[in-house]
Amino acid sequence: MKTIVSVNEINELEIKPQAELLQWKQISKEEIESRWKSSAELHEVHCPVCNGDQYDPAFDKIGFSYVECTNCQAIFSKTRPSSSELHWWYTQSKSAQFWQEKLLKLSANSRRIKIVEPRAQWILDGISEYIQSTPDEQIKLTDISFFGRALVETISDFSENIQIISSGILADKEGPLSEKIVINPLTSIDNPGTLEATDVLVAIDVLDRVQNIKGFFSELEKVIKPGGIFFATCPVASGFEIQSLWDKSPSIIPPDKLNLPSISGLIDLFSRSDQWEILELSTPGMFDVECVIQEMKNNIDFNWPRSLHVLLGDIDKQGIVLFTEYLQSQRLSSFARIVLRKKNHKIY
Repeated sequence: MKTIVSVNEINELEIKPQAELLQWKQISKEEIESRWKSSAELHEVHCPVCNGDQYDPAFDKIGFSYVECTNCQAIFSKTRPSSSELHWWYTQSKSAQFWQEKLLKLSANSRRIKIVEPRAQWILDGISEYIQSTPDEQIKLTDISFFGRALVETISDFSENIQIISSGILADKEGPLSEKIVINPLTSIDNPGTLEATDVLVAIDVLDRVQNIKGFFSELEKVIKPGGIFFATCPVASGFEIQSLWDKSPSIIPPDKLNLPSISGLIDLFSRSDQWEILELSTPGMFDVECVIQEMKNNIDFNWPRSLHVLLGDIDKQGIVLFTEYLQSQRLSSFARIVLRKKNHKIY
C-alpha cells in the first residue's frame, strides 16, 4: 500500500474566489434552512463506514448534527435528508446551480492546472501501473465524480486507448462532450450497481456524499471487473485540519460533506473485505497547516489548545512545508486519495 508525499493535491475550496465562495455558502445556508426546516424532514443513520450505532456528539452545522463513531472514529452527520432529497440538492438547488454556473467558471483555468490535470495524470499513471492489458485491448473507464466533465475530457485527450463513460449524476447537465465520451448518468449516487461492468471506476467527491460508504462498495463489487481499479478522493476526519478546527473547519459544509471517514476506518473497511486490495491510501493535502493558522488568526479570542500555539505560533514558510510533508507521510492531512483493486473473483 503506497503513501504518497508532496503531490500538490488541493481541495476545490482552496482555489475558489473568496467573495463568490462566501456568497455560495450563504446561498447554501439559506436554502438548507428553507428546504429542511425541521428535524422531521431528516432521518438518522448509523455510521456510514462501519455501520456502528455508538457515537459521541461532535458539533452542529447549519441544522446537521455531526457525531464521531466510537468504533472507527468517522465523523458523520447522523441526521440527513433522504437520497431523493439529496439528489434534488445536487442537481437542482440554487446552491448547485451557483457552484456550476459561477464558481466553476470563474476558477476554470486554475482548476484545470492545479486540480484536473494532476488528477488525470494520477489516474492514467495508476492505470498504466496496475492494469495488465494487451496493446489492442481497450480499457473501459467509468466516471461518477461530481462535476467530472473537465476530468474525463482531460483523460480522453491524454489517452487514445481508453473508452470513457461519464456517469456522474450531473453528466448530462454540463454541456456537450467529445464524441469519444459516452454520457450515461446515474439516477442516484447511492445505487452504482446499475452501472455496466467496467475496468476502472473514478469517484471524485462522492464518498462524502453517499448515504452509506460500506453499502456503496458492496454495490461496486457488482460493477468493477476482477482486477479492475477504483480511484477516489474524500475528506478524512483523522486529518490535522479537521481535528484541530473541529466545528470551525471551513471544509465541512453540509450536505456536501456528510461523511468524513478516518484513515484507520477505511483501512479496516477494505482489509476486512475479501473483494478489495488497497494499492494506495494517501493524504496528500497541501493546506492543512495554513488553514489552521488562518482560522487561528480569524478567531484570536477563541481558546485554542496551547499545543497549536507552540506548533504554529512562530512557524515560518520552511516550517510549514516540513510540517505538511510530515502530515502527508503519516496520513494525517485532511484530504485522502484512494486506489483499490478488485480482487480476482468473478463479477456478479
